[in-house]
Amino acid sequence: MVKVFRGLGMHQPIISLGFTILPRNGVYSIALAVAVGLAYGAYMALADSFVFHNIIPPSQTALIANYSALGRIAYFLLPVIYEEITFRLILLTAIAWILVSLAGLRVWCFWAAIFLVALAAYPALHITYLETLQPSTLVVLREILLHGAAGTLWGYLYWRHGLLAAMVGHLSAHLSLEPLLSVL
Repeated sequence: MVKVFRGLGMHQPIISLGFTILPRNGVYSIALAVAVGLAYGAYMALADSFVFHNIIPPSQTALIANYSALGRIAYFLLPVIYEEITFRLILLTAIAWILVSLAGLRVWCFWAAIFLVALAAYPALHITYLETLQPSTLVVLREILLHGAAGTLWGYLYWRHGLLAAMVGHLSAHLSLEPLLSVL
């Protein structure tokens, strides 16, 4: 929902995109985020174990070998918060605002912002990680199907359920991913 406010002698409207920090639908939003995150983490673990097992980056196999599942969950706690603030609260909001300012309130503006952040901004800001990968079709497919899709999912949760739901979903993915990676 976009609200246009005029006042205090301002000639330009202030656009409200409807994004929230707290869950839009309370307990339902958080429960949905947990369920989606747990399911997505399981999907990632299964995909890495059965489809992409030959191309898992050495940095990830070393992390699995050197740290317990609980240690890895703790390791990812701060990056989850940082990434959701950076990629959803700041970048996705800014891109959506620009698109809505140019095109008006359209659903495609939000989807375009979500996809741009997940498939362009995230890789651009993780270039040092991407440079460690051996380029191949399967590696690109893995990055899109695992990390790009995750960013799309967290972006959707932010858009429809609030930033906290995106954070909870992202962290919940690690709650299922990390233990499953240890056993698979």
